[in-house]
Amino acid sequence: MSFAILLAGGLFSPLLWRRSGSLKLATLLLLGVALFFCAQSLPLQGFGTDAPTALFSAVLIVVLAAVALQSREDWTLTQILFLGAAALALLQSRTLLSFLIAFEAVSLLSVVLVSHIRTPEEASGAVKIFVAGAVATGILMMGAFFYTLDGGALLEPLKVSNGYFGTVGIWLMLMGVFYKLTIVPMHAWAAETYALVRSEHAALLSGAAKTAAAFAAFLLFAPALKGMADLSIAVVLTLAIVTMTLGNFMALAQRELSRILAWSSVAHAGYMLLAFAALKSAQAEAGLLYMVIAYLFMQSAVFLVLGLWREEGRHTLESIAGLGRSRPLVAVLFTIQLFSLAGIPLLAGFLGKAVLFYAVTDAGLWWAALIALLNSALSVAYYAWIVKQLWFDEASQEPAAPLRLTALGAQAILLLGTLWFGIFAGTVFAVF
Repeated sequence: MSFAILLAGGLFSPLLWRRSGSLKLATLLLLGVALFFCAQSLPLQGFGTDAPTALFSAVLIVVLAAVALQSREDWTLTQILFLGAAALALLQSRTLLSFLIAFEAVSLLSVVLVSHIRTPEEASGAVKIFVAGAVATGILMMGAFFYTLDGGALLEPLKVSNGYFGTVGIWLMLMGVFYKLTIVPMHAWAAETYALVRSEHAALLSGAAKTAAAFAAFLLFAPALKGMADLSIAVVLTLAIVTMTLGNFMALAQRELSRILAWSSVAHAGYMLLAFAALKSAQAEAGLLYMVIAYLFMQSAVFLVLGLWREEGRHTLESIAGLGRSRPLVAVLFTIQLFSLAGIPLLAGFLGKAVLFYAVTDAGLWWAALIALLNSALSVAYYAWIVKQLWFDEASQEPAAPLRLTALGAQAILLLGTLWFGIFAGTVFAVF
C-alpha cells in the first residue's frame, strides 16, 4: 500500500510544480499516509515483510519526510516520492528477481535525482554516479546469469550453490551491490559524488539509498553467505576492515566539509559490512538494523546542515569557524549529530555500533571488533576538529543566516530520532 501511495504521488506530483508550497504539503501528507501503511507488504509475488523490515521502512519514511520538509526544489520533492517507493520495494524483496528489479530502480532514481544540474560541479558528480551505476548493474546482471547456469532460480530466495558458476555468480552479485554500498575498492565514485552534488541529494544518496540497499542485501544474501562461511568471512572481513580504515584516514586528510562527510560515509559502509561476516551470531541482523537506523538519522542531518552552509559559500573547515557563537542553534544540532557519528554514548550512533560490534564478537571475531573499535576512535579526531572550528576558533566570514523554520523542523525530526534510538534500545530489539 505504501509503495502504491508514493508511486502514484510521484507520478502526479508534476501537476503541483511551481505552486507555492503545495507540492511540499502534498509530499508530507503522502509520506504520512505511507507511514501508516508501511507494515503492509506489496501484494506481488516475490515481496514480503516482517517486523524488522517494517520498523526500518517507518524510519526511512520519517527521514524522507525530514528531507522533504527542508527541500525547496520541486524536482527533489518528486524524486523523494519515487525513491521512497523504490526503497520500500527493495526492502520487501524476497526473491532474486524482485531484488534485482527494485535495486535497479533505486539505482536509476539515484541518477535521476542528481540529473537536475545547475553547476559544473554537480554535472561532474552526476556523471560519476551514472558511470558507477552502469558498472554496478553490469556486474550484478553478469552475476545473476552465472548463478542461473547452475540451476539458481530467479523466482526464489537466494541459496548457496555447490557449483562453480553458482558460487561465482553469488560473489559477482555481491560485488555489484558492494559497488553501490561504496565498499573499497569500489568506492571512489562516492567520495566525489557526495562532495559535488547538492547536499540534500547527498543526504538521500548516502542515507536513504545506501541503507535500504545494505539491509535488503543482507536479508537476501545472508543464507548463501552462511552456507559458505569459510570463504565469506575472510573476504567480507577483509573488505570491511580496509573500507573503514581507508575511509577514516582519508577523512582525516580533507579540508572541505563535504569531502570529510563523504569519506566518513565510506567508513560507515565498512562498519555495516561487518554484519555480513558475523552471521554466526544471532544478533547480526539486529546489529545491522540498529546501525542503518542510526546512520540514516545522523548522516541525513549533517548533510542537510551542510546544504544550508554551502548556500552561503561555506565549504571548508575555516569557513565555519566561530559559528557556534554567532548561530549556536544550528551549531548545536550539527555537533550532536557529529557526536552520534563518532559513537558518543546516549546517541543512536553509539548503540548502533555497540550492538553491531557485540554481534561481531559473539560470532568469534573479537579481533575484528577491536579493529572496528579503533577505527571508531580514529574517527573522533576529524569530528572533533570540526567541533573545534565551530566553537573555539575565530570567525573568518560574516555570521550565518538564521535557520529557516522548515530546516529547523527537519533537524528537530532527525534529532529526535537520534536521541530516541540512543536511549530506547528496546524499540529495535522488540521486533526480533
